[in-house]
Amino acid sequence: MTTMDQQKTTRTITISQSNGSIDEFNTSSTIELTTYSSPENKQKENEAYEQRDLTKATSDVGSVLHVIKSSLGSGILAIPNGFSHSGILVGILGTVFVGILCTHTTYLVVKCAQDLCYMLKKPSLCYAEAFEATFYHGAGGKLRKYSKLARKSLDIFQFITYYGLNTIYVILVANSLQEVLEHQLHYHINIRYYILFLTIFLLPYGQIRHMKYLVPFSALANGLLIVGLIITLYYITQDLPPISSRKFTAPVTELPLFLSVLLLGMEGIGTIMPIENAMKTPHHFLGCPGVLNISMSVVVGFFIVIGFFGYLKYGDGAAGSITFNLPHDWLAEAVKICVGLAIFFTYTLQLTASIEVVWNNVKHRYTSCEDRAYYTIRGLLIIGSILIAVAVPNLAPVISLIGAIGFATLGVTIPAIMETVLYWEDGLGRYNWKLWKNILLLIISLIAMVTGSITSIIEIIKEYKL
Repeated sequence: MTTMDQQKTTRTITISQSNGSIDEFNTSSTIELTTYSSPENKQKENEAYEQRDLTKATSDVGSVLHVIKSSLGSGILAIPNGFSHSGILVGILGTVFVGILCTHTTYLVVKCAQDLCYMLKKPSLCYAEAFEATFYHGAGGKLRKYSKLARKSLDIFQFITYYGLNTIYVILVANSLQEVLEHQLHYHINIRYYILFLTIFLLPYGQIRHMKYLVPFSALANGLLIVGLIITLYYITQDLPPISSRKFTAPVTELPLFLSVLLLGMEGIGTIMPIENAMKTPHHFLGCPGVLNISMSVVVGFFIVIGFFGYLKYGDGAAGSITFNLPHDWLAEAVKICVGLAIFFTYTLQLTASIEVVWNNVKHRYTSCEDRAYYTIRGLLIIGSILIAVAVPNLAPVISLIGAIGFATLGVTIPAIMETVLYWEDGLGRYNWKLWKNILLLIISLIAMVTGSITSIIEIIKEYKL
């Protein structure tokens, strides 16, 4: 018997039993997936999580810090420039919209993964495993033959996008170091030497494997970035022009550029599953209030404040990074130091998305020396990002092109597909609002992909003088 506060939904799902991997099935059976709204019965759905190794698990506070850091990066410094393509009113409303969009698509990925963990009795699933399992078990098994292709496709997008992002981080940190030192010493050194110098610090720091041990660094990175943003706010709130001097709306043709800047700056989907998989209490990730909602509320708040005041101060002259508009005094130099260090301390967190792809595809070959192989591969990835940065230190526009396509795909397209496929048998049909909502998400993703690609190609033409 169910009451108002204990509603029950029952589904019968046929799944296959395996020895641990999703694509190796021996027998099949039928289970009833029952979802209760009461806290007592809801706990039954989390039995699979009891298999997790909690000795190195992350607390809720640590997870909040990780999510904030994964979504609140150097991209926030470009938001005033984004507001110049939207105007004040549309900029604020658009930031809230994109924040809700990123939160919702992240929710879809985590919800699908958690339901699959329960169904498969597995303690955790990475993003690619969840996507593969979605195709294997969703849509009544009609898409099962595409499950491996789905995983490989996501692996490729995730690795290229996040490994490219790590390379950009190396270049950004080296640039910050170069600007500060050369302004003080009045002596020019090739950027490649700064990149090589960073190897001394990146190689040991990048070897931190467990999310629990990255919490202090995420806290430090958040603190440094907030200090940098506070100092930036000090500059951009001085001698402000009247708000009437700035446009409130912009031509519709410019709005895609604004949305593209926001989506690329706020999206951090690749690190979400490693963060959720490392939590002591994964059922606290979703919900209201939950780790995701709290984190994204903070992120959206910072984006609105920096975007509004940065655009109000500099108008259409707001640079691609607001730090370029600041004067060359010691306090402004401190902003560059804080931002550079914040990016540095984010490097390892972002590396988890790339190493997860590589390691999950090769770990079966190194069962006898797993730890040694893992750290060797991780070290090679770190050195690889440094060598790419040394070889092509002006790689940023090219990586931005990859990022425009990758983040739109990883952050919007795939979550919409996951929900549609996994829950198709639960009435997600032609007249279901969720289907139309997901179609809208696909359209938004396509717009972000096209506009981001066009912007990046223009930058590539300028950079390489094509």
